[in-house]
Amino acid sequence: MAPGNYRYPQVKTPLRRQVHAPSPVSKFGLFTWRREVERNHSTRNYNKSLKRNALDLPLRYRTNREVDDDDVEDMGMVENVAMDVDKAEENEKEVSLDDVNLESSFPVTDVSSFEAYRKVLKSAENRTFKLKDRGFGNVLKERCRGLIRSLRSFFIQDDEEPDEPFRPLSKEDETAVKQAFSANVQNILVTHENSNIDITGETLRCLKPGQWLNDEVVNLYLVLLKEREARDPNKFLKCHFFNTFFFTKLVHSGTGYNYGAVRRWTSMKKLGYHLIDCDKIFIPIHMNIHWTLAVINIKDRKFQYLDSFKGREPRILDAMARYFADEVRDKSEVEVDVSHWKQEFVQDLPEQSNGFDCGMFMIKYIDFYSRGTYAILSG
Repeated sequence: MAPGNYRYPQVKTPLRRQVHAPSPVSKFGLFTWRREVERNHSTRNYNKSLKRNALDLPLRYRTNREVDDDDVEDMGMVENVAMDVDKAEENEKEVSLDDVNLESSFPVTDVSSFEAYRKVLKSAENRTFKLKDRGFGNVLKERCRGLIRSLRSFFIQDDEEPDEPFRPLSKEDETAVKQAFSANVQNILVTHENSNIDITGETLRCLKPGQWLNDEVVNLYLVLLKEREARDPNKFLKCHFFNTFFFTKLVHSGTGYNYGAVRRWTSMKKLGYHLIDCDKIFIPIHMNIHWTLAVINIKDRKFQYLDSFKGREPRILDAMARYFADEVRDKSEVEVDVSHWKQEFVQDLPEQSNGFDCGMFMIKYIDFYSRGTYAILSG
């Protein structure tokens, strides 16, 4: 190109963009909505395109917003479209709620409008009332309860245990008890060979109401608890049950604490095990006219004191801690530091309400605390 002959390229007209939806146009800071309508839109056959159920028409929500005179000119196109829609609606068939049978067997399922939704809701309410009148809800609840009961009995039938500690006596047992209480006081009713304990008619009468338990009955009961553990070791804890004379030998009223007096009571030859291998050790204590219980709880590392009168005797637990340390050192040659073990005076226990049942409460404490099921006593 020769110098000086310059020509700008020809400007091409851009493609015209078609508007498919309303677009905001700002005028004097106000937003109005304009819509471009094609020329053939006004000649479209609305009668064919709008032949549908009146329930399918969308609701037109109208507001009370005031329109200024300046906005009327900008909204001219929108008004023209609205007029066309109004003409089409006039040609449609009006449907009222009276023309619909709510009690029909074919409920309304078209919920595209508010009126249809209201009819469906009313129809559902009518069906609900009919079901209630026929007792459908009560029948369903009873069936659910029966299903729950059957499932409960199915899942816990193996785990549920009978109330063995409080099983009532049968008629045969009551007859045997009456005969034993009426026997001669000198007659030997029961002889336990392993412990050499004889129960005479006089000894057995301490089990009558209002009587105090004696040493022979308590000691025989503790031997039977040990035999119970041997028969079913998986059900019960491994325990040792001292007899009623142990504590008075260990802690004498005159000489005080004396481990040497009871050192041979727990030899391997006699027991077949060491006390440190047990879960719990039970020591019945008779204080003049009252029975209490001390427990060396090796499993939980604590010393416990149980009294049906909720009494507290710290000196007894101190003696138990000292004895256990001496026993383990002597038999197992192990030093046990019991200074950090807890001393517990158990309060969550059934409490006696008279002056003669302390012995019975004590042996039942031993019964429950020796069970592997950890049965809980509550007052």
